[in-house]
Amino acid sequence: MLLSLPRPEGAADISENNYFGLIFEKAAMLRQVNELLEAPATQDVEFETMIDLTTADGARLGALGNFVWNCVATADLRQFPQVAVERLFQAVMIALLVTVPNNYMQKLQGPASPAVPWRVKRAIEYMHANLSQPMTVASIARVVGTSVRALQCGFHEFKDTTPLGYLRTIRLAAARKALLCNPNALSIGEIARNSGFNHLGRFAAAYCQAFGESPSTTASFGGESLRY
Repeated sequence: MLLSLPRPEGAADISENNYFGLIFEKAAMLRQVNELLEAPATQDVEFETMIDLTTADGARLGALGNFVWNCVATADLRQFPQVAVERLFQAVMIALLVTVPNNYMQKLQGPASPAVPWRVKRAIEYMHANLSQPMTVASIARVVGTSVRALQCGFHEFKDTTPLGYLRTIRLAAARKALLCNPNALSIGEIARNSGFNHLGRFAAAYCQAFGESPSTTASFGGESLRY
């Protein structure tokens, strides 16, 4: 995602262009969607149009972008806390997601979800902590300390899916994240197994169905050409 804005007056003259750009990695934008929805994103963020910076929303977004630019372009970044830089870019990503029309906007602007019951929260925590391990609804319910029926009803009511459906979704999201950012150069098979998929063919089919592209195509976006 590229946010291009007019360069503010008095900004450092680093080029002959009157605009500057803030670039956001696909994986970072997806992580932000995950945090805002408190659920795994299963599709890439697709912005539908350019925003008019003369509108009220556009002006606010432009002001935020200019503020971030002034911070990172003029400050000695060695003296500027890294966490502050990350939070500034996070603020711009949130503003983009709720301001510029995109395929997640309706969910992001929807009413707040009711409080998720403890059994569903605990099950989700267990799933995330044990993605690579085999699980059944019964084994998850046993660890959580609830009945299979109560767990299934909780996920249906608060996550609009089944426990295993939710597990499959977060496993696919974890695999996509690993494919986009793979500093250890793991193979696609290793990434699939680490995400809980032991059958490479079924993983590839489920991945393609969820994201509309093969795992190797995603890996190429991350700058890697991976072996299976």
